Amino acid sequence: MNKIGLGVAATFTAEPLGDALRFWLTEIGVEGEVAFAPYDQVFPSLLDPGSVLGRAGAAVVLVRAEDLVAEDSAAGDLAAGQDDGLDQVEAVATDLVAALRTSARATGTPHVLVVCPPSPEHGSPEAHARLASRLARAFEGDRAVSVLTSAEPYEPAPEAVHDAFADRTGNVPYTDRYFAALAAAAARRLHAMTTPRPKVVAVDCDGTLWDGVVGEDGPDGVVIGPQRLEIWRELARQVAAGRLLCLCSKNEEKDVREVFARHPELPVGLDDVAAMRVGWEAKSQSLRSLAAELDLGLDSFVFLDDSPVECAEVRAGCPEVLTLRLPAGAAEAAAFLRHCWPLDLTAVTEADRERTRRYQEERQREQARGEMSLADFFATLDLRVTITPAGPEHEARAAQLAERTNQFNLSGARRLDGEEKFVVDVRDRFGDYGVVGLTDVRTEGDTLRAGAFLLSCRALGRGVEHRMLAHLGALARERGLARVALAFRATERNQPARDFLAALPATVEPSGEEEAWYVLGAADAAAVVHTPGPAEERAAGPAGTTGPVEPAASAGWAAVERIATRLTGADAILDAMRAARPVTEVAGASPVEAAVMRMWAELLDVAPTSVSDGFFQLGGHSLRLVQFMARVRAEFGVELPFDTLYTTSFTVAEVAKAIEERQLADADDEELAGLLDELAGLSDEEIDALLDSGNG
Repeated sequence: MNKIGLGVAATFTAEPLGDALRFWLTEIGVEGEVAFAPYDQVFPSLLDPGSVLGRAGAAVVLVRAEDLVAEDSAAGDLAAGQDDGLDQVEAVATDLVAALRTSARATGTPHVLVVCPPSPEHGSPEAHARLASRLARAFEGDRAVSVLTSAEPYEPAPEAVHDAFADRTGNVPYTDRYFAALAAAAARRLHAMTTPRPKVVAVDCDGTLWDGVVGEDGPDGVVIGPQRLEIWRELARQVAAGRLLCLCSKNEEKDVREVFARHPELPVGLDDVAAMRVGWEAKSQSLRSLAAELDLGLDSFVFLDDSPVECAEVRAGCPEVLTLRLPAGAAEAAAFLRHCWPLDLTAVTEADRERTRRYQEERQREQARGEMSLADFFATLDLRVTITPAGPEHEARAAQLAERTNQFNLSGARRLDGEEKFVVDVRDRFGDYGVVGLTDVRTEGDTLRAGAFLLSCRALGRGVEHRMLAHLGALARERGLARVALAFRATERNQPARDFLAALPATVEPSGEEEAWYVLGAADAAAVVHTPGPAEERAAGPAGTTGPVEPAASAGWAAVERIATRLTGADAILDAMRAARPVTEVAGASPVEAAVMRMWAELLDVAPTSVSDGFFQLGGHSLRLVQFMARVRAEFGVELPFDTLYTTSFTVAEVAKAIEERQLADADDEELAGLLDELAGLSDEEIDALLDSGNG
């Protein structure tokens, strides 16, 4: 059986979505097939571990309100928008929320739920709005289930959404364009849920934040028009979501600051900038310096610049950075950012919203540390560490910590399975770090075992990790346990965790090939304290120095730029899909035959190569037949009867002949109807005169 990369379940016939989803899997380099659950089997597919959703790497679930309530025999109330129908929408929404949570928890895979638009003929806008609102609220901030209530930003015009003929014929409610839009929106959301998000957005200034060159035109000479303002608004959204904003520009810093000072109305101010490098050194060097100051890897940076030369220099000097060249035009640049997938915002926590402020406070700490010895610095830091049991209010932040923490994550754990969880809140005289640490423990015999023990890098090296271990030691002694054990698994990035463990009075107990337990007596664990030493002095270094940078994989800038510039709407996506399946040109084929061959090439597993090729011999089936009939109706304005198509002679030539005959018949009918309308408008005298002239 092929590996299932994406499982799809829907309350309607959704297989036309498959081609577009396969296109996107290829576009973003994801292996695996797209598999569909049986028709209208959403709930069984979510609750059965053996279903295509249970066996897939990710799930897409598409629902319409009228389909869900129709299952409960309330279609009449729903269509009328009556209270009973809306109450049933609430009830089925509750069941759907429970089923989705069950599936996401059991599989550990991301789920995207799409609430699709109602049918204009028998759907209820009120029921659709109620269902969409209820489900969006239920999964707000959820990292396992994400809800889409539209196909934005790919949504086509309203008249291009529904296909009444295909819906009536085969319960295929939407046009090819809308299925392409739905696939793009779902693939984009899954990408945001499964791909590490950048932590830093670094931007150029001239030609990016404003039109003009501030060094030549002066602070008053640069222009920030309506389209440039859209770029600023996008950056403001990034800051609000917790991304750090940095400036990286070849300019005089005083000029750049003056532009900000003269435009206080802008949605981003200097207070929102976490750090800047404005000067004349190479931008790759500036970005490395910014990474050192922020204590972040270069692979967490996105760099935006309109200059192809500067982008090439950064790609050569900092291949870890995702370097994106913005189009020169302001409108095109703003559109680029709207379609830049790595900048999409996922679930945002309060800690995210406070990130810029905390990095600014960290700079103050660095400055204070540079003015005294490290031991003196820690003595005056007034560090306050609070460790408490994790509650429901910590769920989102705990999941985020487990997902993002790499450097000080002893076991590399991403999922927490212990009996108890503790969160660590830290503050000092400069400000509040928020929840930065997490432990996950269970009791086993005489030992308190921590399967997860992790700390955000922004609190690392201040002794917080030692207080976390001391807390576990005290907890073990309080419960009469003799030992504390910390799970450890080496990863490429958790060297700080290894250094911490190496300094402990612990014995090592192997656990499998890659894991081990570091075991301490409960009293020894409770007595652990932090003592800054020469090694930490050297590791800390003066503020702003450039430390070693970890290598990272290629950022894939070419694919990001292609998507953001060429695949920005349903029509462009369909064109790209068609280009991937070229049509063989046949000499002597009529225009209608050529059109039929093009449609079959887009729909069937094997493209036709001659006008004598048959539909079913090329892999056609009943669903593809409905799609073909809908395309014929849209392009030629005629409806082909099923008895014409379900024959062994259903070849390109025969169906083209049937289309032409139907067009002629429709034209004759229209001509006759026109003559009858003309006669109806004549008087008796005018009709007699026509008859007389005819007899003459």
